[in-house]
Amino acid sequence: MEILLILFVIALIGVAILASRISETYTPYPYQPRQKSLCSAVEAQFLTLLEKSVGDDYRIFTKVRLNDIVTVRKGVSRSASRSAQNKANQKVLDYVLCDRETMQVKAAIELEPANSAGEQGKRNWFLKNTLTAAGIPFLRFKAKPGYRVADMRDYINGKIMQAEHVRAAAPKARRPADSDRAEPAHTKEVVAA
Repeated sequence: MEILLILFVIALIGVAILASRISETYTPYPYQPRQKSLCSAVEAQFLTLLEKSVGDDYRIFTKVRLNDIVTVRKGVSRSASRSAQNKANQKVLDYVLCDRETMQVKAAIELEPANSAGEQGKRNWFLKNTLTAAGIPFLRFKAKPGYRVADMRDYINGKIMQAEHVRAAAPKARRPADSDRAEPAHTKEVVAA
């Protein structure tokens, strides 16, 4: 009888330990803040400079996923489309400038470390080619002091205007005009007067 009581107590302790482990690992919302600020000190400083440069002309968004501003064009195979979407989903842009009224994306800006490594070069190559294909200017700035507000404004606006001129000059997909879509002669009605 004592052995049975001891086994019962041991089993009860085992169940209590197991229950406490399960309750420790299962939490319905196991989240905490990733960091105290959305931007690093350097990114926040650059954001202030950007706001002074173009704040009246554009809305500035930070930490925007590349997938939020580009999509894979139609006519691409399913596997290539999925691969391209996955690549774009993994990239986050430092800053995106949008038109204040229409919220149309006008440019993407990357703040690079002062001493960029090889991995940053691959990332920039992918971003540059992706955004160029989508017709969105991609501007890169080194994280360093000394930028002047007026120079930045002129540079950013110049790149945006250049991209808009390129878009305007690009040939549009030709849609037949109404006169091109005339009915064949055998289907026209002849009205006798």
